[in-house]
Amino acid sequence: MLESLQNTKWIGIYDDNPSDDDIIQSCMLGKHVKVLPHEYPELKEYDYLCFLDSKVAKVNEAFVESCITKYFIDQNFAMLLRKHWFIYDSIFTEYNESMIQHKYRLQSDSYRQYIEKQLKSGLSDKSLLCACGFIIRNMKHEKTIEINKTWYDHIQECGIQDQISFFFVKQLFTDVVYPFTEYPYL
Repeated sequence: MLESLQNTKWIGIYDDNPSDDDIIQSCMLGKHVKVLPHEYPELKEYDYLCFLDSKVAKVNEAFVESCITKYFIDQNFAMLLRKHWFIYDSIFTEYNESMIQHKYRLQSDSYRQYIEKQLKSGLSDKSLLCACGFIIRNMKHEKTIEINKTWYDHIQECGIQDQISFFFVKQLFTDVVYPFTEYPYL
């Protein structure tokens, strides 16, 4: 992936964390840079950051630049994620869809307990779901680091399926997280 960024405006960061064959541990290592980019010297000085999962298609750079202007400069949002394109109704739909993948089934009990705890705390099982493979952050926004830290704490409790934890974190920061519907890929 880093090689594909060489002739673009993107700045790739190689996170050289040792990993092993434990699928949960390997996935959890990747959550740190994804969710806490403000802790990386290579990233913390930027005003805006874009996270791309290695599974997503090539992102339209003009789209990212227009989002920065429209949602960060003109409207003062802290974070942008794409509205999930086929899971619309409930966290339980996301949970059930996740169980298709072996790595997520390994922590299914943890996800269930986490979801139940969030519902008991007063959060809703019905809310707009975001896809977490493409994130644009306004690092100048006063809430961005708080969102990052809150999400990371929730991931630690929930498990590696970070779309489940973000579903609830988004409810805590509804006024500064914007789920866009536009198609950002080339």
